[in-house]
Amino acid sequence: MRNYLIVLMVLLSTSCLEDRKRDVQLSSKMEAVKDSMDTYFTKLTELQKFNGVVLVYQKDTLLLKKAYNLNDDPKSSTYVTDSTQFDIHSVSKLMTYYLVAKLEKEGKLTRAQTLSDHYEDFPKGKEITLQMLLEHRSGLPRELLGLGEQEYDLTSDEIVDLAKKENLLFAPGTNAQYSNVGYEILYNIVSKAYDKAFAQCVVDEIFDPLDMDSSGAHFFVKQDRVKNMAQNHVLKDSLLLKVDNIQQDEFRTARLFSTVDDLKKFLDHVKQEPYASFLKNKDGIIAKDGGSKGIRAQVYSDLENDFDFVLLTNYDEMPFFDTIDDMVRLLKSEPVEYPKEINRKAITLDIEVFQRYEGSYMFADFDGLVLEIKAKDNHLIIFQEGEKIGELQAETPTVFFENPKAAESFEFIKNESGTYDALMGWKGIVVEGKRLR
Repeated sequence: MRNYLIVLMVLLSTSCLEDRKRDVQLSSKMEAVKDSMDTYFTKLTELQKFNGVVLVYQKDTLLLKKAYNLNDDPKSSTYVTDSTQFDIHSVSKLMTYYLVAKLEKEGKLTRAQTLSDHYEDFPKGKEITLQMLLEHRSGLPRELLGLGEQEYDLTSDEIVDLAKKENLLFAPGTNAQYSNVGYEILYNIVSKAYDKAFAQCVVDEIFDPLDMDSSGAHFFVKQDRVKNMAQNHVLKDSLLLKVDNIQQDEFRTARLFSTVDDLKKFLDHVKQEPYASFLKNKDGIIAKDGGSKGIRAQVYSDLENDFDFVLLTNYDEMPFFDTIDDMVRLLKSEPVEYPKEINRKAITLDIEVFQRYEGSYMFADFDGLVLEIKAKDNHLIIFQEGEKIGELQAETPTVFFENPKAAESFEFIKNESGTYDALMGWKGIVVEGKRLR
């Protein structure tokens, strides 16, 4: 019996030592990730590419919560702290998805319902489901067309009435095209389900229950929660300029703002069932980005690898999606190249190479923007509505750039018809341009 107890004690001791060893290794790994993340954003800020706040968790451990400033003077218009409020733009769509899931759980609607279940006279209403609206598969355009700036101060019902007049881009459910119009309709449906403005629904059903006390909306709410709002900025002709946080060509329905801590509270809530199953993608990720002129926002939760981060910036020069991809790699302990100064070199090509890219390209994600490209000497010239707006140099036979210090490119990809479509980089995002002729 005594020998048995001795063996048991040795085994328990060994097990405890192994547990402590794993804890030390895990702690060391987390510390390395923290240092790498801080180094990454420090370098990005030094390159004048970032101004904002980053919050990172791995498992339940806070790795990083830090504000990075282009100007450390608190009186600077760019200056932010880790408690600063930022506009979050399309992150509101994730909150909309959550509210639809919540209403479905409560038996007040279903994602299988069609627009005809909510509006008697919506064209093709019997073919468009709420699920299609959530997934941008309704066929509705990205924006309402032909509105003057004064017309963006519309009620939710007025926006829906205008949406009824829009032509569908494709048959419902047959394709996908990002649609702010589709979400304006969802805002209206949620609003009617709760019998209050959509913004007030978010406050009452999300912000208040989750103690998101620094989150709110600019319009259609009972209480003004603005305390410490970030001022948005753009870079123009090498000058850092303030821009209005609320642009004239933006609807007021879902102009929400929040902080990194509050958005982490929201992520922690939606990571739990039954909501996680509604919101996660096939890779087990709940994420949404948002942005407008001078502002970018990202929330991200990887349920399988157990990490979360929130990124908010009031300066839109950062290589946004490249940065998000790098954050994910860092949190998976995968190699990442730190931000560095860019110095791109132009090459000389035969004129025939330039001429193969001449034509018009339509960018659906930029509200149907059409750019005309013409070859001249050793350049490609870009025109918008007949006005020259840019000049591209060749880096490779298919990749062209305007600013040798910037990562944004025009890349031409051969399509099925034998001509070329274009991938245009803009402020860290890439949009596709289909060849028209």
